[in-house]
Amino acid sequence: MFRHLSTLMAASFLVNLANAAITTMVGIFVARNGGTQAELSLIAAAFSLGFAFGCLATPTQAARIGIIRVFAAAAAVATISIIGMDMTDSALSWAALRFVMGASIAAVLAVSDTWINQSAPSNSRGKVIAAYSIVLGLASTVSQLVFLWMGNNADQLVLVFAVLMNISVVVIATTAATQPEVKRQEGRRIYFSLPSVSAGVASFASGFSVAAMISIVPFYLTTHGVPVGLVAMIIMTIYLGRLLFQWPIGALSDRMDRRYLMAALTVPILVQAVAMIALGSHEGALLTGDQGRIWQGLGFLMSLLIGASIYPMYSVASALAFDRADEGKMITVSTTMLVIYSAGSVLGPLTIMALTPFLADNAMPSALILMNIAVVAVVWHRSRKIEAPEETVPAMPIPVGSLEMVQTAGELAEAEAADEQAGSEEDADEPLPDPAM
Repeated sequence: MFRHLSTLMAASFLVNLANAAITTMVGIFVARNGGTQAELSLIAAAFSLGFAFGCLATPTQAARIGIIRVFAAAAAVATISIIGMDMTDSALSWAALRFVMGASIAAVLAVSDTWINQSAPSNSRGKVIAAYSIVLGLASTVSQLVFLWMGNNADQLVLVFAVLMNISVVVIATTAATQPEVKRQEGRRIYFSLPSVSAGVASFASGFSVAAMISIVPFYLTTHGVPVGLVAMIIMTIYLGRLLFQWPIGALSDRMDRRYLMAALTVPILVQAVAMIALGSHEGALLTGDQGRIWQGLGFLMSLLIGASIYPMYSVASALAFDRADEGKMITVSTTMLVIYSAGSVLGPLTIMALTPFLADNAMPSALILMNIAVVAVVWHRSRKIEAPEETVPAMPIPVGSLEMVQTAGELAEAEAADEQAGSEEDADEPLPDPAM
Protein backbone atom coordinates (compact mmCIF):
# COMPACT_ATOMS: atom_id res chain seq x y z
CA MET A 1 0.00 0.00 0.00
CA PHE A 2 2.81 2.43 0.81
CA ARG A 3 4.41 1.63 -2.55
CA HIS A 4 1.04 2.14 -4.24
CA LEU A 5 0.76 5.67 -2.78
CA SER A 6 4.45 6.58 -2.90
CA THR A 7 4.12 8.81 -5.98
CA LEU A 8 1.28 10.73 -4.39
CA MET A 9 3.28 11.24 -1.20
CA ALA A 10 6.32 12.32 -3.25
CA ALA A 11 4.24 14.92 -5.10
CA SER A 12 2.78 16.23 -1.82
CA PHE A 13 6.30 16.36 -0.36
CA LEU A 14 7.50 18.60 -3.20
CA VAL A 15 4.50 20.93 -2.90
CA ASN A 16 4.83 21.33 0.86
CA LEU A 17 8.61 21.78 0.60
CA ALA A 18 8.22 24.59 -1.91
CA ASN A 19 5.45 26.28 0.07
CA ALA A 20 7.30 26.15 3.41
CA ALA A 21 10.46 27.53 1.80
CA ILE A 22 8.52 30.36 0.13
CA THR A 23 6.83 31.27 3.43
CA THR A 24 10.25 31.79 5.04
CA MET A 25 11.62 33.52 1.96
CA VAL A 26 8.76 36.06 1.87
CA GLY A 27 9.59 37.32 5.37
CA ILE A 28 13.31 37.55 4.60
CA PHE A 29 12.74 39.21 1.23
CA VAL A 30 10.34 41.86 2.62
CA ALA A 31 12.81 42.70 5.41
CA ARG A 32 15.81 42.96 3.09
CA ASN A 33 13.95 45.22 0.66
CA GLY A 34 12.80 47.75 3.21
CA GLY A 35 9.26 46.48 3.69
CA THR A 36 7.36 46.90 6.94
CA GLN A 37 6.01 44.38 9.41
CA ALA A 38 2.51 45.64 8.64
CA GLU A 39 2.96 44.79 4.95
CA LEU A 40 4.21 41.31 5.79
CA SER A 41 1.28 40.77 8.17
CA LEU A 42 -1.13 41.61 5.33
CA ILE A 43 0.62 39.12 3.05
CA ALA A 44 0.55 36.41 5.72
CA ALA A 45 -3.14 36.97 6.46
CA ALA A 46 -3.94 36.78 2.73
CA PHE A 47 -2.26 33.37 2.48
CA SER A 48 -4.15 32.01 5.51
CA LEU A 49 -7.45 33.29 4.14
CA GLY A 50 -6.73 31.74 0.75
CA PHE A 51 -5.76 28.44 2.37
CA ALA A 52 -9.03 28.26 4.33
CA PHE A 53 -10.99 29.12 1.17
CA GLY A 54 -9.19 26.40 -0.79
CA CYS A 55 -9.87 23.76 1.86
CA LEU A 56 -13.60 24.44 1.80
CA ALA A 57 -13.95 24.87 -1.98
CA THR A 58 -11.86 21.90 -3.17
CA PRO A 59 -14.30 19.02 -2.48
CA THR A 60 -16.86 20.46 -4.91
CA GLN A 61 -14.24 20.90 -7.64
CA ALA A 62 -12.82 17.42 -7.08
CA ALA A 63 -16.30 15.93 -7.51
CA ARG A 64 -16.82 18.00 -10.67
CA ILE A 65 -13.59 17.40 -12.62
CA GLY A 66 -11.68 14.70 -10.75
CA ILE A 67 -8.76 14.61 -8.34
CA ILE A 68 -5.87 14.52 -10.82
CA ARG A 69 -7.20 17.52 -12.76
CA VAL A 70 -7.68 19.51 -9.57
CA PHE A 71 -4.13 18.67 -8.46
CA ALA A 72 -2.63 19.63 -11.82
CA ALA A 73 -4.64 22.84 -12.15
CA ALA A 74 -3.94 23.96 -8.59
CA ALA A 75 -0.21 23.24 -8.86
CA ALA A 76 -0.09 25.16 -12.15
CA VAL A 77 -1.86 28.15 -10.58
CA ALA A 78 0.59 28.01 -7.66
CA THR A 79 3.47 28.01 -10.15
CA ILE A 80 2.04 31.06 -11.92
CA SER A 81 1.67 32.81 -8.55
CA ILE A 82 5.30 32.08 -7.65
CA ILE A 83 6.52 33.50 -10.95
CA GLY A 84 4.24 36.50 -10.45
CA MET A 85 5.87 37.21 -7.10
CA ASP A 86 9.23 37.27 -8.85
CA MET A 87 7.91 39.85 -11.33
CA THR A 88 6.25 42.25 -8.86
CA ASP A 89 7.35 43.89 -5.62
CA SER A 90 4.35 45.71 -4.15
CA ALA A 91 2.76 44.50 -0.91
CA LEU A 92 -0.76 44.46 -2.34
CA SER A 93 0.23 42.40 -5.38
CA TRP A 94 2.11 39.94 -3.18
CA ALA A 95 -0.92 39.69 -0.86
CA ALA A 96 -3.16 38.90 -3.82
CA LEU A 97 -0.71 36.32 -5.18
CA ARG A 98 -0.28 34.70 -1.75
CA PHE A 99 -4.08 34.45 -1.43
CA VAL A 100 -4.20 32.60 -4.74
CA MET A 101 -1.23 30.47 -3.71
CA GLY A 102 -2.85 29.62 -0.38
CA ALA A 103 -6.01 28.42 -2.11
CA SER A 104 -3.94 26.42 -4.61
CA ILE A 105 -1.74 24.77 -1.98
CA ALA A 106 -4.83 23.84 0.02
CA ALA A 107 -6.40 22.29 -3.08
CA VAL A 108 -3.28 20.25 -3.86
CA LEU A 109 -2.96 18.90 -0.35
CA ALA A 110 -6.70 18.41 0.15
CA VAL A 111 -7.02 16.15 -2.89
CA SER A 112 -3.93 14.26 -1.72
CA ASP A 113 -5.64 13.69 1.62
CA THR A 114 -8.79 12.48 -0.13
CA TRP A 115 -6.83 10.13 -2.36
CA ILE A 116 -4.90 8.63 0.53
CA ASN A 117 -7.94 8.25 2.79
CA GLN A 118 -10.03 6.54 0.12
CA SER A 119 -7.23 4.33 -1.22
CA ALA A 120 -5.85 3.08 2.09
CA PRO A 121 -7.56 -0.06 3.46
CA SER A 122 -9.37 0.42 6.76
CA ASN A 123 -7.05 -1.97 8.62
CA SER A 124 -3.98 0.14 7.77
CA ARG A 125 -5.41 3.62 7.20
CA GLY A 126 -4.02 4.92 10.48
CA LYS A 127 -0.48 3.91 9.55
CA VAL A 128 -0.78 5.38 6.07
CA ILE A 129 -2.10 8.72 7.35
CA ALA A 130 0.61 8.82 10.03
CA ALA A 131 3.26 8.27 7.36
CA TYR A 132 1.71 10.97 5.20
CA SER A 133 1.73 13.44 8.11
CA ILE A 134 5.38 12.67 8.73
CA VAL A 135 6.17 13.24 5.05
CA LEU A 136 4.55 16.70 5.18
CA GLY A 137 6.34 17.54 8.44
CA LEU A 138 9.69 16.48 7.00
CA ALA A 139 9.05 18.57 3.90
CA SER A 140 8.57 21.67 6.05
CA THR A 141 11.73 20.90 8.01
CA VAL A 142 13.90 20.02 5.01
CA SER A 143 12.73 23.10 3.13
CA GLN A 144 14.84 25.31 5.38
CA LEU A 145 18.02 23.59 4.17
CA VAL A 146 17.70 25.68 1.00
CA PHE A 147 18.56 28.77 3.02
CA LEU A 148 21.50 27.08 4.73
CA TRP A 149 22.81 26.10 1.30
CA MET A 150 22.26 29.41 -0.51
CA GLY A 151 22.61 31.84 2.40
CA ASN A 152 21.94 35.44 1.37
CA ASN A 153 21.27 34.37 -2.23
CA ALA A 154 18.30 32.15 -1.28
CA ASP A 155 15.76 34.64 -2.59
CA GLN A 156 17.09 33.90 -6.09
CA LEU A 157 15.57 30.41 -5.95
CA VAL A 158 11.99 31.53 -6.58
CA LEU A 159 11.98 29.85 -9.98
CA VAL A 160 13.41 26.66 -8.46
CA PHE A 161 10.37 26.49 -6.19
CA ALA A 162 8.18 26.91 -9.27
CA VAL A 163 10.00 24.02 -10.92
CA LEU A 164 9.35 21.84 -7.87
CA MET A 165 5.64 22.56 -8.23
CA ASN A 166 5.73 21.50 -11.87
CA ILE A 167 7.66 18.33 -11.05
CA SER A 168 4.88 17.41 -8.63
CA VAL A 169 2.40 17.72 -11.51
CA VAL A 170 4.51 15.37 -13.65
CA VAL A 171 4.76 12.88 -10.80
CA ILE A 172 1.03 12.82 -10.11
CA ALA A 173 -0.01 12.85 -13.78
CA THR A 174 2.12 9.81 -14.62
CA THR A 175 1.20 7.69 -11.60
CA ALA A 176 -0.18 4.24 -12.30
CA ALA A 177 -2.42 4.44 -9.25
CA THR A 178 -6.14 4.69 -9.93
CA GLN A 179 -7.64 7.92 -8.67
CA PRO A 180 -10.63 7.50 -6.39
CA GLU A 181 -14.00 8.92 -7.37
CA VAL A 182 -15.22 11.83 -5.29
CA LYS A 183 -18.99 11.95 -5.07
CA ARG A 184 -20.75 15.27 -4.86
CA GLN A 185 -22.80 15.65 -1.71
CA GLU A 186 -26.21 17.12 -2.41
CA GLY A 187 -28.35 19.06 0.01
CA ARG A 188 -26.03 18.75 2.95
CA ARG A 189 -26.35 21.50 5.52
CA ILE A 190 -23.44 22.44 7.77
CA TYR A 191 -24.13 23.43 11.34
CA PHE A 192 -21.74 24.76 13.93
CA SER A 193 -21.35 23.56 17.50
CA LEU A 194 -18.86 24.53 20.20
CA PRO A 195 -19.33 22.40 23.34
CA SER A 196 -16.27 23.88 25.11
CA VAL A 197 -15.43 27.58 25.34
CA SER A 198 -11.90 26.75 26.51
CA ALA A 199 -11.35 24.56 23.44
CA GLY A 200 -12.59 27.31 21.13
CA VAL A 201 -10.30 29.97 22.60
CA ALA A 202 -7.29 27.61 22.53
CA SER A 203 -8.00 26.63 18.92
CA PHE A 204 -8.13 30.31 17.93
CA ALA A 205 -4.88 30.95 19.84
CA SER A 206 -3.17 28.05 18.05
CA GLY A 207 -4.00 29.42 14.60
CA PHE A 208 -3.11 32.93 15.78
CA SER A 209 0.31 31.88 17.12
CA VAL A 210 1.26 29.53 14.27
CA ALA A 211 0.54 32.14 11.60
CA ALA A 212 2.45 34.81 13.51
CA MET A 213 5.51 32.70 14.29
CA ILE A 214 5.96 30.98 10.94
CA SER A 215 5.15 33.98 8.72
CA ILE A 216 6.47 36.99 10.64
CA VAL A 217 9.42 35.66 12.66
CA PRO A 218 11.71 35.41 9.56
CA PHE A 219 11.07 39.12 8.91
CA TYR A 220 11.57 40.02 12.57
CA LEU A 221 14.89 38.16 12.87
CA THR A 222 16.22 39.49 9.56
CA THR A 223 15.58 43.09 10.63
CA HIS A 224 17.50 42.37 13.85
CA GLY A 225 20.64 41.33 12.01
CA VAL A 226 20.24 37.55 12.02
CA PRO A 227 21.79 35.97 8.88
CA VAL A 228 19.52 34.12 6.45
CA GLY A 229 21.03 30.71 7.24
CA LEU A 230 20.50 31.16 10.96
CA VAL A 231 16.91 32.32 10.41
CA ALA A 232 16.29 29.10 8.50
CA MET A 233 17.78 27.02 11.31
CA ILE A 234 15.45 28.67 13.84
CA ILE A 235 12.37 28.02 11.68
CA MET A 236 13.58 24.45 11.14
CA THR A 237 13.87 24.01 14.91
CA ILE A 238 10.26 25.15 15.33
CA TYR A 239 9.13 22.55 12.79
CA LEU A 240 11.29 19.96 14.53
CA GLY A 241 9.61 20.71 17.86
CA ARG A 242 6.29 19.85 16.27
CA LEU A 243 7.60 16.55 14.91
CA LEU A 244 9.22 15.45 18.18
CA PHE A 245 6.52 16.44 20.66
CA GLN A 246 3.21 16.01 18.86
CA TRP A 247 2.55 12.45 20.03
CA PRO A 248 3.96 12.77 23.60
CA ILE A 249 1.80 15.82 24.28
CA GLY A 250 -1.23 14.13 22.78
CA ALA A 251 -0.66 11.11 25.03
CA LEU A 252 -0.17 13.36 28.06
CA SER A 253 -3.45 15.13 27.39
CA ASP A 254 -5.26 11.79 27.65
CA ARG A 255 -4.05 11.43 31.25
CA MET A 256 -4.90 14.83 32.75
CA ASP A 257 -7.35 17.71 32.57
CA ARG A 258 -6.76 18.98 29.04
CA ARG A 259 -7.51 22.56 30.09
CA TYR A 260 -4.52 22.65 32.44
CA LEU A 261 -2.30 21.28 29.68
CA MET A 262 -3.52 23.97 27.29
CA ALA A 263 -2.61 26.60 29.87
CA ALA A 264 0.84 25.01 30.28
CA LEU A 265 1.40 25.09 26.52
CA THR A 266 1.14 28.89 26.57
CA VAL A 267 4.26 29.18 28.78
CA PRO A 268 6.95 28.83 26.04
CA ILE A 269 5.32 31.40 23.78
CA LEU A 270 4.75 33.81 26.69
CA VAL A 271 8.39 33.49 27.80
CA GLN A 272 9.61 34.00 24.24
CA ALA A 273 7.36 37.04 23.69
CA VAL A 274 8.50 38.70 26.93
CA ALA A 275 12.13 37.99 26.00
CA MET A 276 11.62 39.59 22.57
CA ILE A 277 10.33 42.78 24.19
CA ALA A 278 13.05 42.84 26.85
CA LEU A 279 15.95 42.12 24.50
CA GLY A 280 14.84 44.23 21.55
CA SER A 281 17.66 44.78 19.10
CA HIS A 282 20.04 42.70 21.26
CA GLU A 283 18.18 39.51 20.30
CA GLY A 284 20.08 39.24 17.03
CA ALA A 285 23.43 39.34 18.84
CA LEU A 286 22.32 36.56 21.18
CA LEU A 287 21.11 34.26 18.41
CA THR A 288 24.26 34.75 16.33
CA GLY A 289 26.40 33.70 19.30
CA ASP A 290 28.04 37.08 19.88
CA GLN A 291 27.07 36.88 23.57
CA GLY A 292 28.24 33.29 23.95
CA ARG A 293 27.17 29.83 22.83
CA ILE A 294 25.07 29.28 25.94
CA TRP A 295 22.73 32.14 25.02
CA GLN A 296 22.58 30.91 21.45
CA GLY A 297 21.73 27.41 22.66
CA LEU A 298 18.94 28.81 24.83
CA GLY A 299 17.54 30.57 21.77
CA PHE A 300 17.35 27.32 19.84
CA LEU A 301 15.86 25.53 22.84
CA MET A 302 13.10 28.13 23.03
CA SER A 303 12.41 27.66 19.30
CA LEU A 304 12.08 23.92 19.86
CA LEU A 305 9.67 24.46 22.76
CA ILE A 306 7.61 26.94 20.74
CA GLY A 307 7.13 24.32 18.03
CA ALA A 308 6.16 21.85 20.75
CA SER A 309 3.47 24.21 22.07
CA ILE A 310 1.79 26.21 19.30
CA TYR A 311 1.00 23.17 17.13
CA PRO A 312 -0.14 20.72 19.87
CA MET A 313 -2.45 23.41 21.24
CA TYR A 314 -5.01 22.62 18.56
CA SER A 315 -4.75 18.87 19.12
CA VAL A 316 -5.51 19.20 22.83
CA ALA A 317 -8.27 21.74 22.19
CA SER A 318 -10.00 19.53 19.62
CA ALA A 319 -9.83 16.54 21.96
CA LEU A 320 -11.44 18.61 24.72
CA ALA A 321 -14.21 19.72 22.35
CA PHE A 322 -14.89 16.12 21.34
CA ASP A 323 -14.94 15.07 25.01
CA ARG A 324 -17.90 17.37 25.57
CA ALA A 325 -19.62 16.86 22.21
CA ASP A 326 -23.02 15.20 22.08
CA GLU A 327 -23.24 11.87 20.31
CA GLY A 328 -23.69 12.31 16.58
CA LYS A 329 -22.29 15.86 16.48
CA MET A 330 -18.60 15.11 15.92
CA ILE A 331 -18.67 16.46 12.36
CA THR A 332 -20.24 19.77 13.40
CA VAL A 333 -17.74 20.16 16.24
CA SER A 334 -14.84 19.44 13.87
CA THR A 335 -16.15 21.96 11.34
CA THR A 336 -16.52 24.57 14.07
CA MET A 337 -12.96 24.00 15.27
CA LEU A 338 -11.75 24.34 11.66
CA VAL A 339 -13.46 27.70 11.27
CA ILE A 340 -12.12 28.96 14.60
CA TYR A 341 -8.53 27.88 13.85
CA SER A 342 -8.70 29.43 10.38
CA ALA A 343 -10.06 32.66 11.85
CA GLY A 344 -7.11 32.75 14.24
CA SER A 345 -4.62 32.20 11.43
CA VAL A 346 -6.13 35.12 9.51
CA LEU A 347 -6.67 37.54 12.40
CA GLY A 348 -3.26 36.88 13.96
CA PRO A 349 -1.28 38.67 11.24
CA LEU A 350 -4.01 41.31 10.86
CA THR A 351 -3.86 42.09 14.58
CA ILE A 352 -0.11 42.48 14.38
CA MET A 353 -0.53 44.75 11.35
CA ALA A 354 -2.97 46.95 13.32
CA LEU A 355 -0.63 47.18 16.31
CA THR A 356 2.55 47.85 14.32
CA PRO A 357 2.04 51.65 13.92
CA PHE A 358 1.81 51.97 17.70
CA LEU A 359 4.20 49.30 18.98
CA ALA A 360 6.64 48.82 16.06
CA ASP A 361 8.80 45.72 16.70
CA ASN A 362 6.88 44.96 19.88
CA ALA A 363 3.61 44.45 17.97
CA MET A 364 4.07 40.72 17.41
CA PRO A 365 5.21 39.74 20.93
CA SER A 366 2.54 41.98 22.48
CA ALA A 367 -0.19 40.34 20.39
CA LEU A 368 1.08 36.88 21.33
CA ILE A 369 1.12 37.81 25.03
CA LEU A 370 -2.46 39.10 24.95
CA MET A 371 -3.72 36.08 23.03
CA ASN A 372 -2.09 33.48 25.25
CA ILE A 373 -3.00 35.27 28.49
CA ALA A 374 -6.59 35.07 27.24
CA VAL A 375 -6.22 31.29 26.99
CA VAL A 376 -4.94 31.08 30.58
CA ALA A 377 -7.71 33.38 31.86
CA VAL A 378 -10.48 31.43 30.14
CA VAL A 379 -9.07 28.08 31.32
CA TRP A 380 -8.81 29.34 34.91
CA HIS A 381 -12.34 30.76 34.88
CA ARG A 382 -13.96 27.70 33.28
CA SER A 383 -12.08 25.15 35.38
CA ARG A 384 -13.42 26.79 38.55
CA LYS A 385 -17.02 26.38 37.36
CA ILE A 386 -17.05 23.21 35.25
CA GLU A 387 -15.59 19.80 36.07
CA ALA A 388 -13.37 17.99 33.59
CA PRO A 389 -15.20 15.38 31.44
CA GLU A 390 -15.29 11.92 33.02
CA GLU A 391 -14.96 10.17 29.65
CA THR A 392 -12.34 11.32 27.19
CA VAL A 393 -11.68 10.88 23.50
CA PRO A 394 -8.05 10.16 22.52
CA ALA A 395 -6.25 13.27 21.32
CA MET A 396 -6.06 13.61 17.56
CA PRO A 397 -2.86 14.13 15.55
CA ILE A 398 -1.60 17.69 15.49
CA PRO A 399 -2.58 19.31 12.19
CA VAL A 400 -0.25 21.03 9.79
CA GLY A 401 -3.04 23.52 9.26
CA SER A 402 -6.64 23.79 8.18
CA LEU A 403 -6.02 20.99 5.68
CA GLU A 404 -5.74 18.19 8.21
CA MET A 405 -8.73 19.53 10.13
CA VAL A 406 -10.85 19.21 6.98
CA GLN A 407 -9.50 15.66 6.65
CA THR A 408 -10.53 14.92 10.23
CA ALA A 409 -13.98 16.33 9.60
CA GLY A 410 -14.35 14.03 6.61
CA GLU A 411 -13.32 10.98 8.61
CA LEU A 412 -15.81 11.81 11.36
CA ALA A 413 -18.56 12.31 8.79
CA GLU A 414 -17.84 8.88 7.30
CA ALA A 415 -17.88 7.29 10.75
CA GLU A 416 -21.19 8.92 11.65
CA ALA A 417 -22.73 7.90 8.31
CA ALA A 418 -21.59 4.30 8.88
CA ASP A 419 -23.11 4.31 12.38
CA GLU A 420 -26.41 5.63 11.06
CA GLN A 421 -26.47 3.00 8.31
CA ALA A 422 -25.70 0.25 10.80
CA GLY A 423 -28.49 1.51 13.05
CA SER A 424 -31.01 1.54 10.22
CA GLU A 425 -30.03 -2.01 9.20
CA GLU A 426 -30.53 -3.22 12.77
CA ASP A 427 -33.98 -1.62 12.85
CA ALA A 428 -34.86 -3.31 9.56
CA ASP A 429 -33.83 -6.72 10.93
CA GLU A 430 -36.04 -6.44 14.02
CA PRO A 431 -39.27 -8.48 13.73
CA LEU A 432 -42.49 -6.52 13.42
CA PRO A 433 -44.83 -6.70 16.43
CA ASP A 434 -47.63 -9.24 16.21
CA PRO A 435 -50.89 -7.33 15.59
CA ALA A 436 -52.77 -9.93 17.65
CA MET A 437 -50.77 -9.10 20.77
